[in-house]
Amino acid sequence: MRRSQSNEDLSGSSAAQRGVSAGERSSYSSAEAKGVGVKIGIDIRELERGKMTGIGRFLRNFIAYGRQARPQYEFILYGNQHSVTGLGGGNVEERIREEGWTQWWDQVLLPQMANADGVDVFFSPYIKGPLRVRCPLVVTIHDLMDLVFPEYGSGALFRFLFKKMAMRVGRRADLVLADSQHSAGDIARLLHLQKNKVEVLPIGLEERYGPVKDGEELARVQRKYNIEAPYVFYLGNFKPHKNVQGLIEVFASLAEPIRAEFQLVLGGREDRWCAERKALAETLGIAERVRFVGSVEEGDMPALFGGAALFVFPSLYEGFGLPPLEAMACGTPVLCSDRTSLPEVVGSGGVLFDPDDKEEWSRALSALLADQTARDALAQKGVERAQHFRADALCERQMQILERFGSSRER
Repeated sequence: MRRSQSNEDLSGSSAAQRGVSAGERSSYSSAEAKGVGVKIGIDIRELERGKMTGIGRFLRNFIAYGRQARPQYEFILYGNQHSVTGLGGGNVEERIREEGWTQWWDQVLLPQMANADGVDVFFSPYIKGPLRVRCPLVVTIHDLMDLVFPEYGSGALFRFLFKKMAMRVGRRADLVLADSQHSAGDIARLLHLQKNKVEVLPIGLEERYGPVKDGEELARVQRKYNIEAPYVFYLGNFKPHKNVQGLIEVFASLAEPIRAEFQLVLGGREDRWCAERKALAETLGIAERVRFVGSVEEGDMPALFGGAALFVFPSLYEGFGLPPLEAMACGTPVLCSDRTSLPEVVGSGGVLFDPDDKEEWSRALSALLADQTARDALAQKGVERAQHFRADALCERQMQILERFGSSRER
C-alpha cells in the first residue's frame, strides 16, 4: 500500500485552486471595460428530459454560472426535440430544432443556426463539433474510449469513421479541451494534433457533494438500496476496463472475518457485463456478501458515498475519474487504481494501488478495513483534495477560455 504522488502540477487541479490568473483577469477586465457583450453558442443536446449525464450536469452548472457571472453576455443554447434546460430567459436564449439524422443536424442545421445568430464563439461539450461555424470553435473531448478499447463492439468501420471525423473536428477546432493530462496525451497522439492545441480543464465538482452528517438520511438511503452497513462501495459501469471483476476477486480473497463484517456494494446500471460479474460472485462463493444495487438516483449519491466505510475504484482506464472525486468530497476514504488519469484526480487524497498486483491490492484493502483511524485520516485528506475541483472555479476557467476566443473576434 502506498500513498499517492499528488501530481497537482499535472492535473490542472492546482490551477483550479489558485483561481483566476493575473493574465486572465486582465483579459476579462479589458473586455468588460469596453462593454463587449460576447455571444456564446452552446450545443446542449446532452440536457434531455428525464436523463442526466455527466456532460449534462457540467452544462447545467456552466450555463447557470455564466448567466450570473457575465450578465452582459448572450448565451444561445442549441438543442433538439428532447432538450430541456430550465435556464431560458434573460441573457439565455434557446434554439430548438428537431433532430432526425444526427450528422445532418450536427453539420448542416447547427452551423446554419449559429451563423444566423452571429455567435462569437461556439462550444461543443463533446467530440462532435459543427465544422462550418463562422466563428472560433472550442470542443471538449472527454476520452477516446472507442479507439482505446475497440473490443467493445463498435466495429472496424465505425472506428474508422469515428476517428476520421474526430480528426476533422480536432483540426477545425481552435482549441480542444481535455479532462486530464492523460486524456490530453491520448487526444494529441490518436488524433495527430499538436500538443499546444489541447488544454486541460478538469471536471468541476457539484456543490451538493459534501459530507452527510444526517444519520437519518444515511439510514434512509441504505434501506432504499437494501444495504447492510458497514460496506465497501463502488460506483460505475461494469465494462471490462472498469475491473469490477478484479474487485470481486480481491474481496473474495480477504480473510473471512473481514468479509463477514463488510458488504461489497456495487452501484451502476446493469449493462451487458453485469451478469458476468454476478456469476463470478456466485462462483467464488461470496454472492451473499455482494450487493448489486443498480442505477443510483442523483439525490441519493452523497449519502450512499458518505455511508461507505471505503470507496474502491479499480479502473484500468479513465479520461478523468469523477466517482473517486465525489467520494472524497463526501468524506469517504478512497482506495484507487494508479492508472491513466486517476493519480491526477486523487492526488494526495487517497491511497493508490497497482490493479494488476492483486496481492498488493488485497493488502491495502485489508489494512484500511482493519484500521478506522487510518480511514478517518484518509477521509480528511480526501475532503481537502476535493476542494481543488469545486465547480465555480472551473466554470470560471471555462468562461475565460471562451472569452479568449470570442472577445478577439472582429465584429
